[in-house]
Order: sequence, then structure tokens, then C-alpha cells
Amino acid sequence: MFLAQLPRQSDLLFVIALVLLSLTLPTVCLTNITLGGLFSLGGAGSDWDGSAILQAALMALQHVNEDPTVLPDYHLHIEVKNSKCRPGEGMKGFVDLINEEPTKLMLLGASCSVVSQPVAETSQHWNLVQMSFSSASDVLSFKGRFPYFFRTNPAQSGLNTPRIALLKEYRWEKVAIIHDSSEYFTSAINTFSEELYANNLTVLAKESFPAGEQPTVQLQNIKDKDARIIVASAYEDGLQRVFCEAYHLGMYGSRYTWMIESWNSLNWWQNVSRLGCTNDQMYKVAENYVGTVFLNLRTDNKSSRSGLTVSQYEDAYTSFTRGVPYAGKDFASFGYDAVWAVALALHSTVEELAAENSSVRIEDFNYDNISHLKERFLKALGTLSFEGITGTVSFDRSGNRLAPFKIEQLIDGVEEDVGIYFPASGLQWKRHGKLSFTADRPPQDGPVREFVYLGIHTPSFAVFTGLAVLGMGMTTAFLTVNIVFRDKRLVKLSCPNVNNVIAVGCFMCYVDVIVAGLNQNVVPRWIVNGACLAQVWILPISFSLAFGGLFAKTWRVHVIFSNKTKRTKIYDSHLFAIIGVVVAVDIAINSVWTAYDPSQLVLITLDDHLDKEADKIIEESYDKCDSTKSPQFLWIGIILFWKGILLMYGAFLAWETRNVTMSQLNDSKFIAVAIYNVAVPSIIVAPLATFISTDLPGVSYILTASCILFGTTVTNCLIFIPKIIALWQERHEEALQDQCLFTTCNQIAPQNASSIQRSIKIVSVAVLKEKDKEIAELKEQLEQKELKIAGLMELLGKSRPEQKLKINNWVK
Repeated sequence: MFLAQLPRQSDLLFVIALVLLSLTLPTVCLTNITLGGLFSLGGAGSDWDGSAILQAALMALQHVNEDPTVLPDYHLHIEVKNSKCRPGEGMKGFVDLINEEPTKLMLLGASCSVVSQPVAETSQHWNLVQMSFSSASDVLSFKGRFPYFFRTNPAQSGLNTPRIALLKEYRWEKVAIIHDSSEYFTSAINTFSEELYANNLTVLAKESFPAGEQPTVQLQNIKDKDARIIVASAYEDGLQRVFCEAYHLGMYGSRYTWMIESWNSLNWWQNVSRLGCTNDQMYKVAENYVGTVFLNLRTDNKSSRSGLTVSQYEDAYTSFTRGVPYAGKDFASFGYDAVWAVALALHSTVEELAAENSSVRIEDFNYDNISHLKERFLKALGTLSFEGITGTVSFDRSGNRLAPFKIEQLIDGVEEDVGIYFPASGLQWKRHGKLSFTADRPPQDGPVREFVYLGIHTPSFAVFTGLAVLGMGMTTAFLTVNIVFRDKRLVKLSCPNVNNVIAVGCFMCYVDVIVAGLNQNVVPRWIVNGACLAQVWILPISFSLAFGGLFAKTWRVHVIFSNKTKRTKIYDSHLFAIIGVVVAVDIAINSVWTAYDPSQLVLITLDDHLDKEADKIIEESYDKCDSTKSPQFLWIGIILFWKGILLMYGAFLAWETRNVTMSQLNDSKFIAVAIYNVAVPSIIVAPLATFISTDLPGVSYILTASCILFGTTVTNCLIFIPKIIALWQERHEEALQDQCLFTTCNQIAPQNASSIQRSIKIVSVAVLKEKDKEIAELKEQLEQKELKIAGLMELLGKSRPEQKLKINNWVK
């Protein structure tokens, strides 16, 4: 009987306890609101265990419900389903959530991207806003496909920004990429490639490989492209395969830097003997790798919206979990902030509805969105910004978290935090030396490109300019002598006015040597461009003046001594007319050339040359004067053809007058020598200089300048030095004659026998030389008489007998 009454007595005691509790506590009436949760909690058939995220979310839920400033009239709940990181399990959990009471205002999760994608595509038809905490796939950033999706963890493409910041920090402009071919990595890498291009950075190679396969071919292609900075993006097994194969290909050491996502397990690069690599071999590749990963805890001591600092949060988490090491702790803080983000968005909506005096309440939400609360939830999350335990929590237009990232590096076998990247302020380094490198210096992103200007070396230009100046001085001296002694008989007979023209032409040739040597090693580019046009005019005209004068003089001798029947008078005006015609042809050719297709400075860039020892690419370039419209050698060929005609005609005249004996009048022998010394070197040097000018413009200039200096100097000396010698001899003879007259006629004191003999000898020598000159002149007159007699005798042979008798009598 007593036993039968015992349950009734316990019920009575329970009712009494409730009554007493209601009397001692204030009456609290809270509205329950519920969130749906998809968490990967491990278990049979699970692909990933993130149980720590659920524990952090439950702790956040407790803190929200205890905070009187957040949803004070509501009590927040979560109904949890285990998605096991599998799409099928995740969709089953989602269907169960929407079919079970009560109505879920929002969804938390899922843990894995492969679950979040189908759930987010489906949940939008029930107008459910979804907040994830560990789904990082970039595919979820497409708002057109996932319009109601948000996440407190960074997207995979969020790693692109700190990576680009690192590339810029070390001035790495070329990078290669190798990644897992799954959609998770491919989408982020495609975005990374676009951002690299937008930042003027070059992708040398972008390779992908299927999970579980060795990326041998892909890495070989990267090596062939000589990439040194390599970004590898894959799951742990994929990275192990990449690094093992990189070892076999020798892609490690001081020349390489590997960049990865460092959210893998510690020492992930060890114990891979199944792939054919030892730990030591793997470490050679992994040493000093640079990892980028999300920052899961803020780095300052600032309190979060929950009122907890980082250290307080960690203590609270340890207490809440009673020290149990739940898996997935790295993402637990994002789960904590995800609950706070949803709660604050709901609280913002409540305040907005109250401010509008709306009769709608957040608990009125249904899957048909009759009350249009979905739009209010989206707006609240889109404008949300608060201090979370992971940092400042806010979202961009794609629903992605704007989050900081850690920079980690494997140094001496330990993965260390070396820096943090903040979206607002950029890189902040924890380590004094920033990143660590094998060779104590950052590797180059490829061979250093060295630009080499193949101009004319300044010493060479200085030497030839000095020689040209000396030549100009010598020519000026010759010109001065020619002008001063123009009335002397031996100078006057050689046409001093034409000699002046020859001297001016030689002077201009020396000027051309200086102008041709102007390049960017000496003067600015615009001056060199003007020098190109100047060369077109200076050298042809100077040649025409110098050799045109020689040819005109030779033509005069040829005309005088080839016309033996009558006396021919050749004036200087005739010679100047010939020179003028020659120069006029040059002016006509150059005028057409300059008007149609002027010579201008063109920068020629040669093929790159790789210096493997110095690890640099040498890019050589040089300036060339060229015409852009017409063929390269058209105008030069026309000028050379014209000058060749002049040289051949000059050679013909020199040959025709070779037997003329009056040296003062005839320069034909000197002209022949001048033609030889100009033509032969030109024939040899011109093709040679043209052939080597493609890569040795300095040598080309030396050959061309040497040819011009040699030919001009020889011509100058052959024309003027004999006359200077003759003038000196004549002046010396006149001095001897003056000395003789003074000695024989004006001496008062008696002379001894030896001095008398010397005087007589001096007088005899002077008299003999004078007589020799008279004899030579008489012989010349005799030769001219004989020529006239020969001509008359020829006429005599053609006359009648009676006229012959008269002519014979006249001759007698």
C-alpha cells in the first residue's frame, strides 16, 4: 500500500516545489525562437569531424541568452543535425529541420563546402538565410547562385590578397600555380589568376592535377618555365604529392619559395614513405615554405561583443567543454562568432520593427516569407559590423567575411607565425627579419633582366673625336697655306680655288666622324635622332666636294692635253660648275629621301641572352638610323651607286692624264692613289660594318670612322703636302740665291780661296737650276711646235700639189 502511494506523494512534492519556486522568482515570459544547425560531428561514415565548432556555438548561444542587451524578449535555441561532411547526409538533415517543428528562422552551417552548396541552393526556396562557419569554397561567393549565404570564416579566395601582398613585399612579379583540380580549389585559383593580372603580376604557368595522382608532368612544365615562386593549393595528400615530386625534380633550395595554405595538420609533410620520399627529402622542399591561413583569434586584448577577450574566451571554452579535446578547434571561434552574428542580426530586425510600430514580429517568420522578414534579415546581416572573437566581423556583397590572415613559415622544422595581414592596413610582421630564406636573402622570381645598351663606348668615341679634331686642324692649316700662297706659280697652276673646295670637303668628312659617333652613351636621344638626319647630308656632300674637286682638276688637264689642235682655255667657273652638278645630284637624292622617308633613330632590341652562371637574362638593344617606309638599303644603295660612278670616272680621267709631266698642273697620280685608298677600304669595310652592326655597333663605328679618317687624311695629304714641300724648297732656294748675291757682290773684306770656291759653287748650283727650268720650258714649247707641225703636215697630205709647194716653202 505504501509502495503504491509513493508515486503520488512524489508528484505532490514536485508540485509543491514548483509553487514555492514561482513564489520566490520573478515571472519571466520569453518567446522561444529556433535556428537550424548542420554540423559535422564525426561518427560512422563521416568525412570530417568538427565537433569543437558545435561546442563553441552552444557556448555562444548560452552567452547570447544571458546577455540582457541582445534579444531580451527571446530565448534562442538550436536544433542540430549531423551532416558528416557529406552532401547526402547534409540534405537529409536539412529536410528533417524544415519538416520538424518549430519553424527555423535561419540556418547555421554547414561545416563543409560540399554540404553547404546543395543546402544553400535548396534552402533559398524556403527563404532561409544561411550562416556558415567553416565552408570556404569560392563557389559559394556567387550571389546569383547562393543569394542568402553568409559565412564568418574567410573564403578560399580570401587567401589571394595576402599572397599578392607578399609578392609585392619581395618584388616577385612572376609566379607559377599548381592546384588540385576539384572545384573547391579551381574556383579560388581562377580568381587568384585574375587578381594577379589586375596587379600587373605574371603567371608563368598554371597547372592542375586530379586528387590522388602524381603531378609529375605539371611540375616539369613549371620547372621548364623556370618558375621560382610557386603557389601550391591542395588538400594535405595533394601537397604531399607535390612536394615529393618537387624533390625528385630538384625544385627546392635557395632558388625556390613555396607558398601554400597552412591549415593542414602539423608536420603534414612527414611520414610519406608511401610516396617514395623520406622525411629529410620532404624537408628539403618544405623548408621555409610560406603559409597563409585565416586568423581564428584576434591578436589584441580588446573585448569582443560578448565581453570576452581572447584569453577569457579560451578559458570559457575549456570550462564549457570540461577540457575535452574536441576535433576542429581551429574553426570553433568562427562558430562562436556565427551565433553572435545571427543573434545580432535578429536583434537589429527586432529594433527596426519596433521603430516602425510594426505588428510583425520575428517569430512570425515562415518558409513562405509572408511577412517579408527574409529581406530584413538579409539587410541586417549585410550592414552588420561587430567585434567578434576572431576580429571585426563584417560581410561584403558576396556574403564573404572581411577577415585578417596569418602568415606562417616553416623555420627550423617548426611552423611559426611571422606576420598578419589586415585588409585595412596590410602586412604587419611579428618577426624582425620578416620571412626567413635559405640563402639569407629572398630568391629571385627568375633570372634578373639586365638591359644593356650596345652604344658606342665613350673611350672609342673620345679617341676618334680627337683624331677627327686633329684632322680638322690639319685641314684648316692646309686651307690657310693654300689661301696665303695662292699667287705663287706652283699653287696657282693647281687651281687654288678648287683646292679650297677640296679642303672644305675633307673638313666635313672629319665632322661626319664626330656626328656618326653620337649616341645615348654621350648625348640625349633627341640629339642622336638629329644626328641621324645630319649624317644623310654631311657625308655624301663632303665626298662630292672633296673628290668632285679632284675630278674637276683632272678633267681640266685631260681637256687641255687631249685637244692638241687648238688652244683651250678652262676657267675656274667651269670647274665650279662641275662640282656644283655633282653636289646638286646629292642634294636632289637627299631631298627626296628626307621628304619621303627621312632617316630617324630606331631602337633595335636583340634576342634575350641567358647567363646561367649569373642567373640573369641580358636584353641588348642599340640605336640604328633607318628609314621606316622604304627598304633598308634603298637610299644608301642609290647614293653608293652614284658615288661609284664618280670614282670610276675619276679613275678614267687619272689614267688618261697619267703621262702629263707638269706636276704643278697634274694631280692625276695623287688622285689615283686617293681613289685606291678610298675605294678599296670602302669595299671591304662597308659590308663588314653592315654585317656586324646588328650586335656590335661600337665595332661598326670604329671600322667606319677608321675608313673615313684614313681615306680623308690620305687624300688631304696627297693634295696639299707636295705643294707645301715645293713651296718650302722654293723658299729655301730663294734664300740661297739671296745669300749668294750678298756673298759675291756686297762683301768688302777680301775672301780666302775656300770661301770664294764655296760662293762660286753656290752660284753655279743656282744658275744651273735656273737653266734647267728654262730648258724644260723650251722643251715644252718645242713639243707644242712639233705638234703644230705634225698637224700641218697632216693637212698637207690632203692638199693639191701647188698648195704643198707653198706650205713647204712656208715651213722652210
